Amino acid sequence: MRARQYQILIAAATIAFGLWFLTLRLNDVKPRLNRGLGIDIHDSKFIYISHSSLTYQTNLKTLGEAETEKPSSPQKSTLPGDISSGVSPEEPEPSNQYLSPEDVEKYVESIMDFEDETRFERVSCPAEIPHRYSQLSSGSNDKIKYFFALDLYQSVEIIPRLMSSIVYAMLFLGPERCAISVTEGRSEDGTYEILAALQKRVQGMGGHFFLSTSDINPMDNYGQHRIAALAELRNIALEPLKSVGASGLDDSLADIYSSEAVVIFINDIALCPEDILELVFQHINQGAHMTCSFDWIFNGTLFYDVWVSRSLVGDTFFEIPHDASWAYSKDLFWSDPDGKRRYEAHKPFQVYSCWGGMVTLDAATFAENTVKFRASDPGECYMGEPTLLAKDLYRHGQGKILAVPAVNVAYSDKEAVGTKLMQGYVADHVDTSRPILAQDEIVPWQAAPPGMVKCLPNFDQPSWAKPV
Repeated sequence: MRARQYQILIAAATIAFGLWFLTLRLNDVKPRLNRGLGIDIHDSKFIYISHSSLTYQTNLKTLGEAETEKPSSPQKSTLPGDISSGVSPEEPEPSNQYLSPEDVEKYVESIMDFEDETRFERVSCPAEIPHRYSQLSSGSNDKIKYFFALDLYQSVEIIPRLMSSIVYAMLFLGPERCAISVTEGRSEDGTYEILAALQKRVQGMGGHFFLSTSDINPMDNYGQHRIAALAELRNIALEPLKSVGASGLDDSLADIYSSEAVVIFINDIALCPEDILELVFQHINQGAHMTCSFDWIFNGTLFYDVWVSRSLVGDTFFEIPHDASWAYSKDLFWSDPDGKRRYEAHKPFQVYSCWGGMVTLDAATFAENTVKFRASDPGECYMGEPTLLAKDLYRHGQGKILAVPAVNVAYSDKEAVGTKLMQGYVADHVDTSRPILAQDEIVPWQAAPPGMVKCLPNFDQPSWAKPV
């Protein structure tokens, strides 16, 4: 009898959650479930950003040569916003209502000390980098090969683990071969100040750091315009790559990126260095054009990015019926038997679209302006910018889009603890002693996209659309 009561309670809770979520979607607002800061339509995490001018700051001594001194203030440069506009934009005035300089330094020290467990509570991450990733750190150090891109707002809670994992990965990959580009703004919790201070430290270790701000606020835009705002924010984060890598406006800077450079676009998530490295490893060794992790909520029990993700048969990762319930959320890839088999074995597999909190992309595709993040065109199915990006990649013959179930992330340290417990660390699913792909990891690529793709402007309004 008691078991039956528990089943009824669980069913009621599931229905209540579905109705709650549907109500929010009908109001065109999707909540940020892990924190009460901002909203998320992708979505990709909804980022509120404020900025009065686009400003890039980076160390440009001899790009590839380490910069050892710490500048007294964030540097202005002619790269790349200044070049494209022809003027030197004003440096944004940071506003910090919460953090003293001492507190800012505390955050930065925690970021730079990967094993720090005294300043902030962070999800535990392995400190040892496995032999599997040794190839990623080999090669010439004279060009940037790894380009980390982020859009951040009010992110002090997640910054210690997020940025520490990025910096630790950079140290392994070779700081001179790495660049960070962050678009930030309007935060009042000290996010900008932490990033500005961290910029100096990253430059000091030989890395490259572009820091920009934007006054684009997706909260001011609804429906199609909101997707356009999110897409533009992502494009701003990639601007240093596109302006310098493609335009050749400044010959002294046009060659700083490797032709094999990889973009690592990361949401405001709690993750480990091995998550970053495994995604890059899979991207390079599988010859993928786009590679995604899996993001989770409710302590790793509910896959999050279902709205933008489509399997290789064109369906959502789990079934969402006309009543918009999430009753089938546990049955991932129910309509894609091959994908389901590989997912359950934690092997990479091809999908039509994904995001999952972190993606890797071929930098040349953006540097050459082949594609960009965008909103739907008139008459086109209303989709999130990651789904449209995948559509455009397929259109250009770059449909090798990969989901990696060994990489699992969350949107807070607390949620990440539960996610790692429920979904596992990378090393729980991968033989990290092997510097090459195992035979059963190799993906049999399908050149053609699905015949049709699920169109889901709202969860209760499904239809089907052409894939390209």
